Amino acid sequence: MTLADDLAAAAARTPLPGANEDRGHVPAKVRPQIARYVGRARAIEKELHRALLLVSSRHGPDVEVANGAATLASWSLDHLTWLERLAADYGAKADDRPATVRAALLNDPPPGAAGALADLSDLAVLVEQAWMTWTILIQGGRENHDHLLVAVASEAREHNRRQAAWLRTMVEHEAPDALAVAPPKRPEIPLNAPRIDALPAIPDKLWGPIVAGGLLVAVGALGLLFRQPWLLPSLGPSAVLLAMTPAHPTARPWNVIVGHLGGIVAGFAAIVICGAATAPSVLTDGQLVPSRVLAGGLAVAVTIVLGQLLRAAHPPAAATALLVSLGSIATLEKTTWLVAGVIAIAVLGEAARWARLEHRAPIELRAPKGSMAARRLHRQTRTG
Repeated sequence: MTLADDLAAAAARTPLPGANEDRGHVPAKVRPQIARYVGRARAIEKELHRALLLVSSRHGPDVEVANGAATLASWSLDHLTWLERLAADYGAKADDRPATVRAALLNDPPPGAAGALADLSDLAVLVEQAWMTWTILIQGGRENHDHLLVAVASEAREHNRRQAAWLRTMVEHEAPDALAVAPPKRPEIPLNAPRIDALPAIPDKLWGPIVAGGLLVAVGALGLLFRQPWLLPSLGPSAVLLAMTPAHPTARPWNVIVGHLGGIVAGFAAIVICGAATAPSVLTDGQLVPSRVLAGGLAVAVTIVLGQLLRAAHPPAAATALLVSLGSIATLEKTTWLVAGVIAIAVLGEAARWARLEHRAPIELRAPKGSMAARRLHRQTRTG
């Protein structure tokens, strides 16, 4: 079956499975439990879709890998479409676990067949997580006599099974070249290689320092433009996080902005609680007194708690909490400088994250605008 046939078959499967099934009455008290796993399914399928498109674009010259991954990505889009109905019925609790797992995968693979083997192995982790989540929903649907939930989850799990089978087959295919053939000293680019995204091909070792440094220079340039010192120390760790782990939930704009704001609030609150308002500033005066030590520890602890409560965890915000609690940020004017710098790096960092994470498969890039391939492979999935 050709890729076009696969896409046509996937389009035919888009209607909701089991839409005409009778449904039992699910007690209100268990609906939140189902909503938790509906949210997790939506999160993992979104991450799986993006990961498959990344692998497709990253390995464009390997047509079998690129086209196969693109086909599997279209199935994940079907799952996201079906989940909208389930979310309307049960709700969908936000879940950052799949994004956290994804952030640890698909990072800086080696060139050639070894890189394809590494990426395929990482994809298998995401597929297995999706399979487990759909299995939980199947069992929940059976227990609550919700035949629609069972039908949707069963069809999606079958897709996951086929995704896993394809990955195992491709690993068997790629392993001999990866382990028994020496890689070329210089990468060979076929003359007929499909046009692919340039960004996925940039190694993490190069992307990280360039983007982190570029973000800080950009914030500094904005500060120079407005004649305000917006470039402050706690922005450095944020720039590194945005550049090195763009897929991690802590790198999202909400986490960056709210995390640092939480650090500011925690810092000033800790100063009041510990009686450090009139104590010497650690960096300015070069003195460290007990009240500042207590304020610093309390400020960081409160910053962590606020991040957890608001789903805005952002480790660099601890640096902001210390800047405030140790006396370096002590006035409204300096606080305004910091807030402006935080907003600037969050906005610029989101642009860098989008450029790094959002990819198009080679088959989509070659497809005419508005064609079925273009529509099927890259519908918007940035929900939740």
